[in-house]
Amino acid sequence: MALLVRNWCLGALLLLVSLSASAQTSRPTYDFMTISVIKSPYRNDCYLLLTPAFQGKSEIKLEEEYNLASDRYRANLQRNITLLNNTLGELSAAGWDLVNVHSTEVGAEPPGLHPTATITRYLLRKAKN
Repeated sequence: MALLVRNWCLGALLLLVSLSASAQTSRPTYDFMTISVIKSPYRNDCYLLLTPAFQGKSEIKLEEEYNLASDRYRANLQRNITLLNNTLGELSAAGWDLVNVHSTEVGAEPPGLHPTATITRYLLRKAKN
C-alpha cells in the first residue's frame, strides 16, 4: 500500500512539473522595434527613425511638410505617407507585427501655441526564433 501511495505521489509530482514546464515554454518571447516619425515645423527637419536598424537603415529623411496649403507640400506629405506605408509593409513581410501607435506634440511653450515638433511612434514586435 505504501508503495502504491508513493508511486501515485511521484506520478502526480511529475505531472505537475511537466505541466509547469510546458506552460513556461509555450509563452512566446518577442523582439521589439520602434519607428519614430519626427516632423518639425521648421524646414528640412523631418525624419523617420528605425530602432533597431532595419535592412541597414536607421534614419530616413522625409520630405518637408512645412505648409500644407501649398500643392508642393501636399505632394511631399503624400510621398512621406507612401514611404511610411512601404516601410511598414516591408516590416510586416519580415514578420514584424504592429502593436501600438502613439503621437504627441512636443516643445510648445506656453501650452496651446504651435508645437515645436510632432512625434509619432509605432511599436512593432516579432516572435523570437
